[in-house]
Amino acid sequence: MLSKTLAARAGAVVAVAGLAVGGAAAAANAATEHHKVKELTEILATVSPTKINKHHPHGIALITGQLLGTAQVPHNQISGQRILLERLQSNGTWRFTGQSAVTGTFGKVRFLVHRVKGGATFELVFRGSKNYAASTSTPISISPS
Repeated sequence: MLSKTLAARAGAVVAVAGLAVGGAAAAANAATEHHKVKELTEILATVSPTKINKHHPHGIALITGQLLGTAQVPHNQISGQRILLERLQSNGTWRFTGQSAVTGTFGKVRFLVHRVKGGATFELVFRGSKNYAASTSTPISISPS
């Protein structure tokens, strides 16, 4: 038969061991939750032909893009992400045009660009979010008209 003090000590040891194992499991869960692997993304982009008319003498074009997950993410889960439009400047740097759009159904966006009669180069930029990695489209070149 165990004495009361020996039983109390054994109970304390079991309780401390249970806390240690539970604490280690909680710490492991917190570590994996904090360092989630981001889903890779890519952006596909196309441009319509440049239109020049009396309303748009400097040219206008429509750029469409789609944000895609490269692994097992359904396209409809990539809706609601912000895509930026950048233009290549004459000094070789990319500059934000002030236009951004939120992806709609299936990750699609549209941008109407002006002053493209003399040619221009654009790219769509996704800065990333908590679940998705950042990505950029290939440069979109509009030839001079």
